[in-house]
Amino acid sequence: MRSRTFQEYVQGPIQLGMGLGIISLLARWVTGTTILSSPESMVKYGVFGGIGYAIMGAVALFMFSFIGKRVRQDFPAGLTMGDYLKTRLHPLGYWILLVILVITSLHILFIQGMAASTLCQFLFDTPLYVGLFFFFVFCILFAGFGGLKLIHGFAAFQVVFMFAAVILIPLYFFVKEGIQPVYDGIRLYHPYMLVINKYDLWSFIFAGLLVGFGQFFFDLTSWQRLFMIELKKVPLTFSLSGLIWLIFPLSFSSLFIMVIFTGGFTDIHSILEGLANKITTPFFFILFVLCAFSAITSTFGACLHALVSLIVANMIVPFQNQTNDQQKIRMAYLLSICIGALIFMATLFYSPNLLELLFYSGNIYSALLAPILVIVFSRGKVANFIPISAALAIAASYIIQPYASEFQSIWFSGIISFTIIVVCTIFSFIKNSWELRKV
Repeated sequence: MRSRTFQEYVQGPIQLGMGLGIISLLARWVTGTTILSSPESMVKYGVFGGIGYAIMGAVALFMFSFIGKRVRQDFPAGLTMGDYLKTRLHPLGYWILLVILVITSLHILFIQGMAASTLCQFLFDTPLYVGLFFFFVFCILFAGFGGLKLIHGFAAFQVVFMFAAVILIPLYFFVKEGIQPVYDGIRLYHPYMLVINKYDLWSFIFAGLLVGFGQFFFDLTSWQRLFMIELKKVPLTFSLSGLIWLIFPLSFSSLFIMVIFTGGFTDIHSILEGLANKITTPFFFILFVLCAFSAITSTFGACLHALVSLIVANMIVPFQNQTNDQQKIRMAYLLSICIGALIFMATLFYSPNLLELLFYSGNIYSALLAPILVIVFSRGKVANFIPISAALAIAASYIIQPYASEFQSIWFSGIISFTIIVVCTIFSFIKNSWELRKV
């Protein structure tokens, strides 16, 4: 059924309670990245890397509950994150953050496209563009055209598939193989994975916290859900979502441990092939495929819908006089097709490592962390130097990136934005004090 109004297209017909709010958040945050990058973290940084990946995301989502509570107290009603930013920023700062929001959202969609590409190569013996084409068409139809009502209609089934997979498949493996043989196999073939005192591991965790906080605090979909959840249930909904989300990366990491404990591997594709050989029961194999497909499509759909809603509501409609609801919805349909086509082409012609791709955007999220905290916890409109500090920090971090490690550039980005804010705040305070003395 078509949405009758643009608000219904963006927010759905009902306000979310705690149960549906948790389902909606899990459908957004259990992603293709969760399935593939958490095992890659484990492979690259050891077992504790996989555990660290899980903790980083859970803590970030838990901390967002405090952000959400403050936002809803100051701004009870809204459609998008852009609506809130408009009340807190001057025009220059507002448009700077809107542009960054669009860029980061496109990046998230591209990451999910890459996860879909990996899954298609694993499952289908056909040209890559065939599987990806059907994936993008499905996402555009159910999210871009269906609106939030259809997204939530799919979300419950998607979360059920994901929960079933993360509980039943590892349980099946550990009962079948036993825990001791798995531990002995890891010690024999991959002893480095049991080492905790590695410098890279701690660098990964601390940088990941910066990236995780920035990503969760600056996510369009999370903010959109924030305005849909009942005010008194906001803190508990986000906190419980973080606690439940912790299960998923830990389970996926344990699933891939079951594959590599019997020998070596080359990359994520070889691990997926080993997983296919390990899952000899058709039921569990189909369940894993449904879980992976649900995670990728739910995230892509939610992010596509949130991005389209932001562009229409905050970037197009303000310049269009007398635009009615049906015109706004048609704009959303057209934008969904254009964005889907753009990500489809980018996914076909560019194939980076998923974990590297995730942390390549870390400079942006790290730079945004201090500004978004200042915006949320300040009173009234904030000065333009707050969003400008993020833009300058992002530019500076990418300039030095060729001369620093990936984690160092992430730290540098966060430090630069924080330093600019502190210096400008002190300067502004001194200037105001001097002017008061002159009066």
